[in-house]
Amino acid sequence: MMVDEDYDYIVVGAGSAGCALSARLSEDPANRVLLLEAGPRDGHWTIKLPAAFEKLWNGTRFNWSYMGEPEPHLDGRTLIQPRGKVLGGSSSINGMCFNRGHPLDYERWVTEGATGWSYRDVLPYFRRMEAWQDGASA
Repeated sequence: MMVDEDYDYIVVGAGSAGCALSARLSEDPANRVLLLEAGPRDGHWTIKLPAAFEKLWNGTRFNWSYMGEPEPHLDGRTLIQPRGKVLGGSSSINGMCFNRGHPLDYERWVTEGATGWSYRDVLPYFRRMEAWQDGASA
């Protein structure tokens, strides 16, 4: 693909961070932003069906299929490192799973200057995107 235009910003990778960054930069109409992604759109059935994540992790159409280095504490075994090659990046191939992370990590970020990122601050956002058929829980 030849691009014969000038851009203020070029963002490589249309995963979660790349899309968020591009959207933020594009809020200023004076900015010309180019977002590049090597993979296709994320409309394939294997991406929309969480139970099909194994096909995504074991395939190469939407996954860069990286492998980790041999791990000494795993008897030299290597682990797969799935990384999305698709609009949405790795978030599109994760089987719609996530975890909140450890609360102490958020507290450390605050001590390092990330005001507003304490676990107490971000917990309401996690709760807003979570749902459980039996209602909310701690």
